[in-house]
Amino acid sequence: MSERSPRAREISDFLAALRHRTENPSGETGSSVDLLAWKSSLLDRIAADSEDPETRVVAAEARADLAAARSTAIAAHAHDEAQRYQSSHGGEA
Repeated sequence: MSERSPRAREISDFLAALRHRTENPSGETGSSVDLLAWKSSLLDRIAADSEDPETRVVAAEARADLAAARSTAIAAHAHDEAQRYQSSHGGEA
């Protein structure tokens, strides 16, 4: 039972962070990736304790969403760096 209390508390904290983000959208990719990482971690731990195949599928989907968000963030960062480089070198790539 003591193992469930921290998990319930962590889920509650996650939902509060998600609610805060929804109410105060900043558009920051980093905070989205952080929330997806937290979600993925929670769902992975829940799936590890479950025999339910659907629970494991949901956890796998969360990992895939996280991987996609990380890829998008990396691509956006690379694009920003390329733009900065072009700006600082007179538009030449």
